[in-house]
Amino acid sequence: MPTTQKTLMFSSSFVTSLGSVIVICSILATQEWITSTITITGSFSNGSVIITYGLFRGKSTQELTQGLPELDKDFEVLGILGNSSPKSLQLVTILFLVISLITSLLSSVFTFYNSISNPYQTFLGPTGVYTWNAITDLEQLDNWKQCGA
Repeated sequence: MPTTQKTLMFSSSFVTSLGSVIVICSILATQEWITSTITITGSFSNGSVIITYGLFRGKSTQELTQGLPELDKDFEVLGILGNSSPKSLQLVTILFLVISLITSLLSSVFTFYNSISNPYQTFLGPTGVYTWNAITDLEQLDNWKQCGA
């Protein structure tokens, strides 16, 4: 049976890992990462075009005070980027977020298991437990820095 100190340590690690899973899920679910406003002034129309981008989809909306606006347009972000370096950057961002989500889930499963059982009875031994948690926590921190969180 694990000591109270080890149980508290692994329980706090579990809560932290679970928190990182929630943060990464909210990042992936965010619909509006970037919002741009373009002001239009001319003899036939006045107003603005608002473009919002998410990881996967975007939306263009016109708010005109004069003239005939077009309907709102929805578009796929990766489809619009074509074969360019921004598309590669977008795909790398999505890949890092998915890898972070997987490692966060694994970390939370391992720490939960170690909080209710004796951590010395793992397949990697005590060094493996601490090493795995350190690696996944460092990877999550690095991925958050790259994503601007």
